Amino acid sequence: MTFLRNTWYVAGHAQELSEEMVSRKICNEQIVLFRKADGQVAALEDRCPHRFVPLSMGKRVGDSLQCGYHGLRFDGTGACVEAPNDNDSQKARACIKAYRVVERDTLLWLWLGDAALADESRIPAFEFLSNTDKFTSCRGYSHIKANQQLIADNLLDLSHIHYLHPHIHQGSNFSDFTNKVRRDGDNIWSMLWRHHYHVDDQRKAMIGFASSDVEGQGHARWTVPGVLLVQTAFWDHGKSIDEPGAMDTPNAHLLTPETEYSTHYFWASGRNFMLDNEEMTAGTAAMMKMVFETQDGPMCEAQQVNMGLSTDFLDHRPLILQADAAGVMARRLMKQRIQEETAYDSAGAAAAE
Repeated sequence: MTFLRNTWYVAGHAQELSEEMVSRKICNEQIVLFRKADGQVAALEDRCPHRFVPLSMGKRVGDSLQCGYHGLRFDGTGACVEAPNDNDSQKARACIKAYRVVERDTLLWLWLGDAALADESRIPAFEFLSNTDKFTSCRGYSHIKANQQLIADNLLDLSHIHYLHPHIHQGSNFSDFTNKVRRDGDNIWSMLWRHHYHVDDQRKAMIGFASSDVEGQGHARWTVPGVLLVQTAFWDHGKSIDEPGAMDTPNAHLLTPETEYSTHYFWASGRNFMLDNEEMTAGTAAMMKMVFETQDGPMCEAQQVNMGLSTDFLDHRPLILQADAAGVMARRLMKQRIQEETAYDSAGAAAAE
């Protein structure tokens, strides 16, 4: 499988770098990340060029990583800064690959491709994660043994919730909602308006809704290469999401391929009410982890098992339903981007010959 390389992948939650270092396989490349003394994040190939052992099995020495096998030490640029028992000429030959990494909205964004093409303005916004005045958030991680795009299909198909997660929208039916899909550059929007949505007594009392019958939305924004912002909100009839009293719960679903058949699923959930209620925050995190790892995850993993070594769902000629429109658009956009990148790389290689 060919992965898109000239794009921004989420490599982790920034808070993970409270650890000395974090090693993670991304698009079949083992990468180690660490935070330097100045606060900047470095990302290196997690493989010593001497005996190919992971640098993450070694230790931090200041702003460098020291291999635990023979002591070769590498700084955040991938340069070898120490080669014990060898002369300085050895250091120049021992450099390793470094990756461009940016910390934004409490997320670590990694660029796998040509660093000269890395445009930070193309990093998608997840502002609710850093806007602590308006939102409080919980976050977590799940490992799913399925191709990344199968999970994106699941998240963009807003109709499955009523069957796989019937407890979430009790009292409301998907057929009563309005769903529209559109493309905007590298974004696919699956817009869902929930007219006459039923909120239970607990949520009605929690937010202070005038009635159990409210208006709502569940708009999902998918962005290349597979990061989703789901903007879920509810409000009283005659008002809007922007007015006081609206229940706004944005969610981030950040999908990064580990391999062709496994995915790092970084997730987060925010809310604009009861900001200091730590019990609610912990409960939301536990519920999200349960849902992803016991409901959505097993479904996607079962799909992957039945697809065997294939990673292209559309190659199996599936029955396509109306709710699949956004997922199909996202798949086609990813395929287009990969084809463009492959053609660009081929043209560059030909010109260099």
